[in-house]
Amino acid sequence: MVLERGFFFMVLKNIGDEPAANVVTKIGGKIIGPDGKKTINDLNIFRSLEFIPPGREFRILVGSAQTYFANKQPTKLTAVMTYSDGNKNTYGETISHDLSIYADLPRELERD
Repeated sequence: MVLERGFFFMVLKNIGDEPAANVVTKIGGKIIGPDGKKTINDLNIFRSLEFIPPGREFRILVGSAQTYFANKQPTKLTAVMTYSDGNKNTYGETISHDLSIYADLPRELERD
């Protein structure tokens, strides 16, 4: 998750030098999208991506930080990602993030 100009985005990016295959991301905590209906966790992009080239990035709008906190969305998130390389070696990563670090930022800082 990143905060840019007052909006939260989930970023799924291949930061490696090699393509990633069979990428699956499971996100703990139910996150409702900006429409107030769709659960971000259930988006197809997190279920299975066959291929992500090196450096490729997907940015998913979660919504404004102000609305996110006002709606009492989860602040502690864990993303578990699994993927494989060209040699069919399988890898797993777990990333934890606490969004409460952004809750008391002055609104001016969110616009940067």
